[in-house]
Amino acid sequence: MDNALLSDRIDYVGKLIEIIRNRWKNKSAKNNSFSEVLGSILLDRREKDLISEQILSILFSTKFVSLLTESEIGSNKGFFSDASARLSFKFLPPVNEADELRTQFDNLFNHKKDYQWVKAIPDENWIDFFEGIFIDTNPSVVKYIEKEVLNAILILAQRAATLGIEPEVVSKIPRVDDLDSPFLGLNREVIFYVEKALNSNDFASSGNNDYKHILVMISQCNSQISYIYKHKDVFGISLQLTSLVRQPEQHLKRLAQLLELLQTNDQYRKWLIITQLLKEFVYAENTKYSLRKHFSTNLELLTFKVIENTSKTGEHYIASDKIAYWKLFGKALGGGAIVAFLCGDKTRLYFQHLPIFWEAFFYSINYSIGFMLIHLLGFTLATKQPAMTASTIAANLSNNGENPNWLHKTTQLLIRLIRSQFISLVGNALIAFPVAYGLDKLYFSALGHHIADPAKAFRLIGELNAWESLALPHAALAGVYLMLSGLISGYYENKWIYNKYSIRLMSHRRLIRLFGQERLNRIAGYFERNFGALAGNFFLGVFLGSTSAIGFTLGLPLDIRHITFASGNFGIAVSSLENQISADLWINSIIGITCIGIMNVLVSFGLSIAFALKSRNAKFSEVKSLFGNLAWQFFHHGLAFFFPVKNKEMNSEELQETHVSRQI
Repeated sequence: MDNALLSDRIDYVGKLIEIIRNRWKNKSAKNNSFSEVLGSILLDRREKDLISEQILSILFSTKFVSLLTESEIGSNKGFFSDASARLSFKFLPPVNEADELRTQFDNLFNHKKDYQWVKAIPDENWIDFFEGIFIDTNPSVVKYIEKEVLNAILILAQRAATLGIEPEVVSKIPRVDDLDSPFLGLNREVIFYVEKALNSNDFASSGNNDYKHILVMISQCNSQISYIYKHKDVFGISLQLTSLVRQPEQHLKRLAQLLELLQTNDQYRKWLIITQLLKEFVYAENTKYSLRKHFSTNLELLTFKVIENTSKTGEHYIASDKIAYWKLFGKALGGGAIVAFLCGDKTRLYFQHLPIFWEAFFYSINYSIGFMLIHLLGFTLATKQPAMTASTIAANLSNNGENPNWLHKTTQLLIRLIRSQFISLVGNALIAFPVAYGLDKLYFSALGHHIADPAKAFRLIGELNAWESLALPHAALAGVYLMLSGLISGYYENKWIYNKYSIRLMSHRRLIRLFGQERLNRIAGYFERNFGALAGNFFLGVFLGSTSAIGFTLGLPLDIRHITFASGNFGIAVSSLENQISADLWINSIIGITCIGIMNVLVSFGLSIAFALKSRNAKFSEVKSLFGNLAWQFFHHGLAFFFPVKNKEMNSEELQETHVSRQI
């Protein structure tokens, strides 16, 4: 360390941190900065003593509880309350008590990216540093530190027990509130352990059996928590339950660390635990007001469950053979026919010149009823498929090596998805035009005028122009809504399971008298299977129907374009103009409809698979290998992307390519 620092005895630890921090910022010195700075201190006896003295002085004069029991452990304020608190603390930080170790810790590591260089220093370097400066420690200081750690251990056990017997947790784990609950047992054992430790001069050896018993109780508590994770498909998940499950899990992890710190006689292991805690604390304190971290941590499990429910629904949108392929085409024809009627209804609503709110309301009702009818009749809306099937793709990735043949399987699944999407798009678009065209002809025959006047008809055609209108941005916005509708479907399916609506319906006395038990059971089963999809379709209709009104209110050019509606609107426009449109308009409209469909699919699938991959913590290398293999298949077997073919040579080459990709 610089000689200039030797005379400065005010804050040696702060100076050390500042030097390492500055070396870290100087990227060219990152490789050797840590060992060089830490090693130079160990060569200077005076510096070692001054730094050691300051650290021990801080430890001996502060309380450990807040840092050891709260840092990197979620609060029990609730998801939204905690987010609100973090946001307010960003602008007006809370008052910190000077006698808390956590406050002194924050003062030393006061740059928001300090955790990066602290983590980058290898554990071995930290261990050598600690062993070098803490050679002879005052027994009274050691005794004080042990007492503070015991206090933290007691509090952690009590909090874990309290959270472990919360009513919402108890309802998911059988017998967890009994007297033999591992959470209550853990609390009893820890109280006994702490009392014995405080009254013993050598509790590290005398309390060894108690320590082992506590570890068994911790393992049993973790098993109860794992039960919730493993059975989330049975009873669902919520933000509140996610928070309640994560907190005892974090308490138990910290409890095990502190217990081992006191019990182990291996000095290397002791310093390793301290190093791990140091890295955890610095990261936690640097990011304690981070909203991004808060949302990412708490939404991960809920997102996984929502995505998982969407995945189950998405499996029905993928055709695996010719029979299923043409069956999907038939369903797409049915969905396109219904959309053609929705186009006619919306156009007639336009001519009612309703106030903006009521226009948006009836547009939304029109769309929502139509989409739910498509679902009830078993038809399909093509561009909803990517949002519903992205999680199915993500579920087939390697999953940390658990799916050894994942690349071949996932590539084949993507190929089936692409051709299923293709035939569904073709079915929707092909039928929507003639049905809408014929609907307008029938309307004219019955009432003597067309659904759209010439001005509206030309406007409908102009909105399809990919070059001179906002058709593509509006199609991208529709893709976002399609993705959201998929997530909403999963959310409400999870909500139905979590709140046990099926059981509540089947045991409702008035409904039993009204429908009878057998019929009520069928109704409950139907809603359990379809409630999520109906909710997703309803909200999709609201999104599509209200966007234009919101844009008008805000003075923004907001609207949506969807391939099936574009085809239906084009049919109405052509019929309303008595087929009097030029070849250029025909060509531009067909190109525009195609581009709208492509944009719908790309955005909805791209966003959906991003959510799905995030929920499963998929590796970038896996995604890269997947799309590389997919590109190879497209150039060698392009027909399979549009039509189901049986080709033994293709299957052989696919397996060979999979092997090559793995080696790469």
